[in-house]
Amino acid sequence: MTHSRSAGLRPPAARLRRIPFPLLLAAVGLLFAAIGVTVLDDYGITIDEAVQRRIAEQNVAYIRGDRDALPGGLRVPSDSYYGIAFELPLLLAERIVGLDDSRSIYLFRHLLTHLFFIAGGFICGLLAWRMFHNRWLALLAMLLFLLHPRLYAHSFFNSKDIPFAVMFVIALYLTHRAFRRDTAGAFVLLGLVVGLAANMRPFALLLLPAVLALRGLDWRAASGDARQRILLTAGGFAAATLLAIYVSQPWYWENPLRFIDGFGELSRHPTLLDNLFRGRIVRSDAVPADYIPVWFGITAPPGALLLGLAGMAALLWRGCRSPARVWRQGELRFRFLLLACIALPVAVVIVLQLHIYHGWRHLYFLWSPFCLLAAAGLHRLPRPGRGLNLTLRMAGGGLAAAGLGGAAYAIVSLHPHQQIYFNLLVNRAAPGELGQQYDLDYWQVSQLQGLEYLLERYPDTTLYVLDRHWPARTWRLMLPPTERERITLSDAWEADFHIWWRGDARSMAPEPAVYRRQAYGDVYLTVAAPRLLWGGGVRPGADDYRAAYRRVTAAARPAVRAEFDVYLHDGALYYVKENCRPEEVAPRVFLHIYPVNEDDLPAYRLEHGFDNRNFDFGWRGGFFDGKCITQEPLPDYPVARISTGQPASGETLWRGELNPSLLARFQEIEDGLAGLRPVAAAGGFELYRDGGLLVYRRETCDAAVAARFYLHLFPADTKDLPADRQAHGFVNRGFSFPEYGALRDGKCLASVPLPDYPIARIRTGQHSPEAGQLWQADFPVRSTDAGR
Repeated sequence: MTHSRSAGLRPPAARLRRIPFPLLLAAVGLLFAAIGVTVLDDYGITIDEAVQRRIAEQNVAYIRGDRDALPGGLRVPSDSYYGIAFELPLLLAERIVGLDDSRSIYLFRHLLTHLFFIAGGFICGLLAWRMFHNRWLALLAMLLFLLHPRLYAHSFFNSKDIPFAVMFVIALYLTHRAFRRDTAGAFVLLGLVVGLAANMRPFALLLLPAVLALRGLDWRAASGDARQRILLTAGGFAAATLLAIYVSQPWYWENPLRFIDGFGELSRHPTLLDNLFRGRIVRSDAVPADYIPVWFGITAPPGALLLGLAGMAALLWRGCRSPARVWRQGELRFRFLLLACIALPVAVVIVLQLHIYHGWRHLYFLWSPFCLLAAAGLHRLPRPGRGLNLTLRMAGGGLAAAGLGGAAYAIVSLHPHQQIYFNLLVNRAAPGELGQQYDLDYWQVSQLQGLEYLLERYPDTTLYVLDRHWPARTWRLMLPPTERERITLSDAWEADFHIWWRGDARSMAPEPAVYRRQAYGDVYLTVAAPRLLWGGGVRPGADDYRAAYRRVTAAARPAVRAEFDVYLHDGALYYVKENCRPEEVAPRVFLHIYPVNEDDLPAYRLEHGFDNRNFDFGWRGGFFDGKCITQEPLPDYPVARISTGQPASGETLWRGELNPSLLARFQEIEDGLAGLRPVAAAGGFELYRDGGLLVYRRETCDAAVAARFYLHLFPADTKDLPADRQAHGFVNRGFSFPEYGALRDGKCLASVPLPDYPIARIRTGQHSPEAGQLWQADFPVRSTDAGR
């Protein structure tokens, strides 16, 4: 009975142990591959994919003898330094299969990139198996690698950072293998892989001095023939690395020294981009020191983050307790190499001020050593038993299970836009808060869903989509040919829809949207149809524009008269021009809105003091009867003043300033002045004191309000003066006209509040840097000045 039970009723765990562990890892990989194939066409295309493919095509032309293909055939010369170690195999595979339609081509690229990512997870698990000889920890390392929501999404459309992250973990695996085997062949193979990885990203070169330094330690501890073997392996490794870099980059073939220029070009890329980071706009050439650590911390699954940090802390503690063992014990030394592979790249970015943008995607390769250290931390826990040991093991296992479960849930719930994943370290509860702090869908992958929505909502219709931003042409490549033909890329005068091309709070315009996608309460995709503002459907006609013109001009008067008459009516600004032809109109309009309360501004606008609502003139309007009209909705918070106009060739074609709150009270204030006597008159202005206000009034303004006003208030009691004004004897309340003024029908009014303490005398006027003082009025303040 006992023999029969032991032979035929083995526990499942025992039967699993009989299966070679690499086969189990491969089975998990096949499961992920099957899932990836089913969701493959849900993922969009990035604005960089077509560029990366073009770089591979130009390199092929260069290899075939077209010496003008690089860099002349590229978008920017620095693209010639981008490696093709992964892009070239993608292009060759595409041509071998015989694909010629853009949708098939990019789906095939996405499939191969995703399968390569899964292979990276397999290698990560295999390396963990070699390190710990523990199946569960090895499986954990593999799943931690594969179940990072951001990396999972990028594994379909990112053919730059994901392949490099995979090559890096392969290099780590071969490093572990080379030091175990200690043969020239193992180190040469490692060098070839490091060289190919460096072709993708120069960060891989950090492994070159690291491996050579470890070989140097081995050389010191060895003697005789062993030293010669170590020198041979180190030399073979370095030579193979440099050879692989040279052979894999055609642009270096004519001049190997171009590698130096290439390293500089890629580390300080000439394309400078803005990053929304902690509510501030930071340039890619000046990111703060905490940029990478913060991005890494807020986008890693919480369970994995805790395990990794615990593993790193345990390793450091172990090293501090016994520093000598770090250099003597090979396995411990390798774990410190993993730690260095995380710390050194971050230090290099900070110290050298490398150009970094789009979150931390350039450093996705940090994730594999982090996962391995997370597994290493669990490996150091005491063996199971009773009491504290059992509690620690259960806690570690529970944290690992919860971490994997939470990451898997995030991948499913955010599908297919896991690239916008954030963990609980950021405020995800307040709607709109996250998009004001960090970039969301910065690579615009979600735009595919915007096009698909339009095609479904408007079947059998040609759709005119704004083509002001070249990525719109890229998004269309992922559509089936028949659907692709229904999307017509148009300019602002003709387009009906605009798919907002930047996935953050900066780009979400206050105009009618026919479709939105949200995560954590933040909009990361908007399909806008601004022409719906006219109430005439998707494509308004001349009658719609004509009706709006009549409605606005009958109900309001121009607040600004310039190249365009600007009306403030019914919560929007209307721009109207009487004699107007499309080819003569400058399309761009700048619009700066200054709120009454700066707290109403988005966080990233606080340092500017205004909200930037720039737009294309034709995008919201059209032409009729030789006239043109467009409009821009105003925000729902109180507005202090507005500055608007049009730029032209680096200069300002025209500019207008208006004060919405004063415009609303313009007639009321003017009627109230009818019974008052002016307290002074100068420079064409009549000055009135109306209670606690000093009012400036002029019948014809034109350019008279362009110069700055000075206003000196002399108190009846100098004790009312602030300490810093005691020596001057007055308070300076200088202002520019738009702060307190408004224009209407050629007239202008400015209403400036006076302090609540008694004023003895007022001196005011205008001054310009070019002409000096333009006019001045100096008069006493009497109690009767405010009377009738």
